[in-house]
Formats: sequence, structure tokens, C-alpha cells
Amino acid sequence: MPSLTQVWLLPGAVILIVCLAANWVERVSGLVPEPYLDEFFHVPQAQKYCKGDYSWDPKITTPPGLYLISKLFKPLLGCETRALRIQNAVALCAILALSYLIRRILRFRASPGKPLHESRDVSKKGSSVEDPTFVDIHTAINICLFSPLFFFSGLYYTDVMSTLAVLLAYTAHLASSQSPSSFIHGVSVLVSGIFALFFRQTNIFWVAVFPAGLAVVNALKADAPSTTSSTRDIAQVLQDSWATGRIVDLPIQHAELQDVIIFLASLIVAALRKPLLVLRVAVPYVIILALFAGFVVWNGSVVLGDKSAHTATIHVPQMLYIWPYFALFSIPLLIEPLLSLFVPLLPKRAQVTCNEVFSASTYGRPSLLASGLFMTGAILAVHFNTIIHPYTLADNRHYVFYVFKLLRLYPVLRYLAVPVYFVCAWLVVRALATPTAPSPVNKGASKDKRQTDTTQNPTGRDPCQVSFVVIWLAATTLSVVTAPLVEPRYFILPWVIWRLHVPTSSTRKASFDVRMIVETIWLLTINLAVAYMFLYRTFTWTNEPGKLQRFIW
Repeated sequence: MPSLTQVWLLPGAVILIVCLAANWVERVSGLVPEPYLDEFFHVPQAQKYCKGDYSWDPKITTPPGLYLISKLFKPLLGCETRALRIQNAVALCAILALSYLIRRILRFRASPGKPLHESRDVSKKGSSVEDPTFVDIHTAINICLFSPLFFFSGLYYTDVMSTLAVLLAYTAHLASSQSPSSFIHGVSVLVSGIFALFFRQTNIFWVAVFPAGLAVVNALKADAPSTTSSTRDIAQVLQDSWATGRIVDLPIQHAELQDVIIFLASLIVAALRKPLLVLRVAVPYVIILALFAGFVVWNGSVVLGDKSAHTATIHVPQMLYIWPYFALFSIPLLIEPLLSLFVPLLPKRAQVTCNEVFSASTYGRPSLLASGLFMTGAILAVHFNTIIHPYTLADNRHYVFYVFKLLRLYPVLRYLAVPVYFVCAWLVVRALATPTAPSPVNKGASKDKRQTDTTQNPTGRDPCQVSFVVIWLAATTLSVVTAPLVEPRYFILPWVIWRLHVPTSSTRKASFDVRMIVETIWLLTINLAVAYMFLYRTFTWTNEPGKLQRFIW
């Protein structure tokens, strides 16, 4: 039975986010009562919908989901600019609840039949701070404080509602994975996926491709439990996968580049071995993809409105820019894998201490092969595929403007940034590694660290495996490399999904995860700085005298 503390944690968190979001909306609406920047298009369109006028502004390229929601809530909130902004603040609170629910499902889905409210006692003292309920709610709070997400909860933009819709679809997917043959769950996946497509076209990758990949992997594992075999004999792996339908899927802390290749090879062979199983679990996602493809054919393009301004193109460096972006907002979560790089240089006693304090041995070090391939690919992408969209250099209200202005002034910086991209990418992926408790038994009992001992996992959840990282990276790549414009908002969903899967670091001697408290302080600091710049550091353009301009993500 949940304790009184557990019962009140979620309502308390909701009240906290309500207060922060309401304060933010009030301050924005007080100083910026008129529509600002993209609101100049969104607000009038929503107000037309509220009046029953469904004519379309051709300058708007995203679907009408945001305006349909405004039409739905018109009797309750109205359709003034401030009322429209409040809808995103409400959506942020819903994101809190869904993020918490997703964390609970991820934590307990390995224990069929166990109610989500039953928390594993991961402490000997029973402190509420160590309770998974507290950890999961704290994670949900930090997701809501993610600056690009929190900032736009005070404006009438598509991104907050779009994120909520995708999380709703992800929740439906996780629920369906518990009983993949359930018709009700299949319908919920289908409906929630279609709903998410009403907000942003690139959501197709997060409500169809991403969950379909996870569903196929989970179905194959359920039919023939995956192996963490240490073999790297590709012929043996393929033979075993064809004979048994089994895939090789290691926890990310034990995986190297070769293990990714082996996973992909075993997945392809196992899927070919059991096509009916794959098709059965993929049906809802295939339907979503088919409906989306039908829309594209009917519309003549992926985008609505002015198609010339948003033509899809291949922009590979987007998958380089995303890593410093993650590192900027999540640096408290990346300190441990960063420090682990230097632990082998310390004396033996210091190494033992580091392993006890922050599980340095969990993260390992990047291999020369992976480093070389990443660096080579990155340099080629930077040299041949760097795209600077005219919109980026035409608007100095966006922070990205100043980044690319610097890169244009000093082109060599584009190449000098490649090692930074690699380090940030490695840290972000390794942050998904589940901490392993130091084993009290004979240290020489198993020399192969790639053989996973699940009993050494103190976090109360399955370790993040190669399969998730590969599928997440694939969905992220598909969603961002087709955009010529570099926008911090485009990286919100990849970050949110990643953050939901970052494990708690529970092996240290401290009674709570210090990283999360530091993360909260860090995110609040960024939000305060960005809010101050937006509200009070205004400037004017010579061609629009007297009209205040404001800095924005």
C-alpha cells in the first residue's frame, strides 16, 4: 500500500508546475500582450477556428491540431492571446503526469502483474527520498523544466502540445507492449498516433517508426528471450538467430560498435525467421504510416501552406548539432561518464573510491574504431553538407543566429567542433548506462564484463539496451536530418524521450541522486536567464522603430 508521502508527491509536483507555468504566462502576457513572432500566424488562425472560419493561412505549414484544441476549449478559456497561451501551460502540466506514468511503466514493465503503485524498496532505511516514486516524479519535474519546453509553455506555439501528443502515443505503446494481442490497446495506439500527427508532421517518426521498432524487438524477445552472449562471431550469431529467432541485445554499458552491428544482423535474421509475428505487432504502426503516406500523396507534399519555404532536404550536420544541445541542458547527468574517462589514470585506491562514489566502471571508454568512424563521418558532413538556411541569418532574435554568425566568421570552427560533437555524443549515449553495484564476491569470477548480472542492477528497472539506443537514434535522425533549418525546438522530442530513459544513479553512498537536484537547479537557472533576456533585454530594429524585439529560442 502506498504511503501518504507517495500519494501526495504527484499532486504536489503538479501544483509546483502549475505555479511556475502560471507565473510565466502571466509575466509574458503582462509585458508581451500582443502575438510575438510565430504567434503572429498561430493566434489569428486559432481565432478564426474559434469563430467557425476554417480558411487556411498559407504561411502556416504545420497541421491544425493546435487550433482544433483551441476551438474545443473556447467555451472554457476563450480565444484571446492570453487564453491561448494558457492552453500550453495546461499541456505542460499534462506532460508532467504522462512523464511520471511513463517512468513508472518503464520501471515495472519487467515485473508482469505487479501494480505500478507498488514501489521496490531500494533502501534499507525506507527514506522517501530514495523511493522510486520520488525519483520518477523528480524526473518528470525536470522534464517540464527543460528550457525549450518550459519557455514555449508561455507562448502560443505548437511544440508543447505536440510533445504532449507524442507522449500520449508513447504511453499507449508501452501499455500495448504488456498485451500486444489486445484489440483495445491496438486501437489506442492507432488513435493516439493519428492524434499526434495533427500537430507536427515529423511526429510520424515518433508515433510510427520509433514504437514499431521497439514493438518488433519486444515481440521477438518475448517469443525467444534475447541473449547477452559475448560471442562476436557474426556467422554463429546469424545461424543461432535463424535457428531460434533470438536476437543479441546487450545492455548499453557493455556494448561496443561491433555489438551494434551484431544486434542489427540478428534482428534482421530473426524478423525474417518470424514474419507473421513481426507483422502482427506492427499492424497499428503500419496503418499510421499508410494514412500519413496517403495524406502526403493527397496534399502533394509533407507540409501544408507555403511549400517553397519548407522543402525537405538532407541535412546530416543536424545529427552533430544535437549533441552539444543535449550536453548544454543535461550537463549534470553527463559529469559521471565524463569523469569516468579519467579514472584509469588514477591510483588503484582512488579508482576503487570513484567506482563506489559514482560507478565509474559503468561507462567504459570510447573505442578507437567508433571514434575514428564518427570523426571521419562528421568532418565529411561538415565539409559537404553544412546548410545555413536564409531564415537563420535573417533573424537576430534567435540564439541560433549568433552561433551561425560565429561559424561564418571563422569557418575553421566548424571543423574544430567535431571532437566536441563526438565527446558530447558519447557522453549522452553512455548516460543511458544503468549503474552496476560493486560485487562483493570474488572479482575474478567473471572476466567478461559483457556477461550481464542483473542482480547487480540496483535501480529497479531493466538496463537500457542496444536496441533502444539504435531505434531512438534512427527516429531522431529521420526527424531532424530532413530539416534545413536548425531550430532548438526540433530537438525537444529526442531529448524528452532520452531523458525518460536515463537511469537513476543509485549505487553511490549518498542516500539520493545528487545529479537530479543539480539538474533541477541548472534548468531553473537557464530558465531564469532566458526569461530575463526575453522579458527585459529588448532591442529595436532600425526598419521598425519603436517596436520592441525580444530574444527567443
